[in-house]
Amino acid sequence: MPPDPENTDLQDPGPEIHDPARSAVFGDPEGAPRRPRRDDRFALELAGFTDRGGAFGRAGSYTVELRGALPGDRVLARVQRRRRERIEAHALERLEDSPDRVAPVCRHVADCGGCSFQELDYQRQLVELHALALRQLAPLDLDVLGLSLPPVRGAERRFGYRNKMDFTFASKRWKEQQDDGRREDFALGLHARGRHDKGLDVLQCELMFAGGLPILETVRERALALGLEPWDLHAHTGFLRHLVLRRGQRTGELLVDLVTSADDAPGFAELCAALLERHPEITTLVQNVTTRLSTVAVGEREHRLHGPGVIHEELGGRRFRLSANSFFQTNTEQAEVLVQRALSFLKPGRVLWDLYCGTGTFGLCLAERFEQVVGIELVESAVMDARVNAELNGVNHATFHVGDAAALLADEARRAADLPSPDAAVVDPPRAGLHPKVVAALAEHGPPQVLYVSCNLKSAARDLPPLLEAGYRLVDVECVDLFPHTPHLEGLFSLERERSA
Repeated sequence: MPPDPENTDLQDPGPEIHDPARSAVFGDPEGAPRRPRRDDRFALELAGFTDRGGAFGRAGSYTVELRGALPGDRVLARVQRRRRERIEAHALERLEDSPDRVAPVCRHVADCGGCSFQELDYQRQLVELHALALRQLAPLDLDVLGLSLPPVRGAERRFGYRNKMDFTFASKRWKEQQDDGRREDFALGLHARGRHDKGLDVLQCELMFAGGLPILETVRERALALGLEPWDLHAHTGFLRHLVLRRGQRTGELLVDLVTSADDAPGFAELCAALLERHPEITTLVQNVTTRLSTVAVGEREHRLHGPGVIHEELGGRRFRLSANSFFQTNTEQAEVLVQRALSFLKPGRVLWDLYCGTGTFGLCLAERFEQVVGIELVESAVMDARVNAELNGVNHATFHVGDAAALLADEARRAADLPSPDAAVVDPPRAGLHPKVVAALAEHGPPQVLYVSCNLKSAARDLPPLLEAGYRLVDVECVDLFPHTPHLEGLFSLERERSA
């Protein structure tokens, strides 16, 4: 393993190396073990994934987490910090390779935070994802519920699967292990692995849809030539903040979104003109302007610079309009798997609630099963898209409401909005999970069927027990891999209960 360019001091000989297989851990082999100390070096074998994109193993009674290694690797590591029975460590050297290690396909694999496990055989990834899911869902105690977690549904396409990429401009470039000496005051790409203060200047990305890389290269080259300043995360200065590329995988339509800190800057018009001249495949070009200090690529206002300002995608036999800031599943093919499973879980009924509906994906794909679909979504642009999508697909029995689900499901607000009682609900919340008031509303007034779609299994494991206590039964659970080479999973939880009188 090459030395870490940001931590060259780790190459010193250091203290004695501890090997749990041959001696007492973190202590004199002839004496009693002691607690690990910073800079202790030790050898261990990695056993599985962490949910943060690292790997873990055991050293005596301690759980060790580190990056830069894979399950099955045996490494030499250095203690960085200890918190009770957990050690955070740094991998110094790979002593033995995992039997499931494969050659990487991307030049940035050692430094990029986009992929965590690209060098691990995909079948082993699925095994480790299943084990990770079981640990995250432990609070549910599936055995007591009489359920088992089936194998993770893997993706047929392991590269080029992302229909959307959010690239970040940075004023400090991460120096790669095999660095080529580019400017250090400009980067356009992704965060370096484990770092948010420096940007990795991405010249290759195997997760992105085909055809996106030349656009990335044009924006980088023209921005540098025109002197457009990248955003400085600490000083809060600079003009260019994000480059968002979005492609309809089924339609080929391409949206480019430049997120900036102001409406204009010298050279910006020339950058946009060069983009459109060199890439006639761009369907629409928009600019989002944000003065917020957060690094989220969503603007306070949007300018349409070329084309209609939206693109379209096809999913589950439906056609969807997508704007720059609307949520839509990033992996079109695996999102179709989610829709198919939803169709298998939910029985036909009169009213379907689609909570956190985004552009209406689930509600519209399930619309033929129900007499009425009611969607609720906080992001106004997504609701506008959902309403257009209903028209595009001839679904005239769907209504979509802008607002916070927790507020709209409160009794008074629900009566004011004239929301009908549901026979089924699909909830697809963000990573934070359901607001406690939404959990309470479902528990008190909820439908006989609930399908909880989760992008964070820990949140689901927290949200579901109150529903089980309210009389729901968890009848099915399944995990789908939407993001190969990462620790992220999508969970599907099907719940049922008798309708209260």
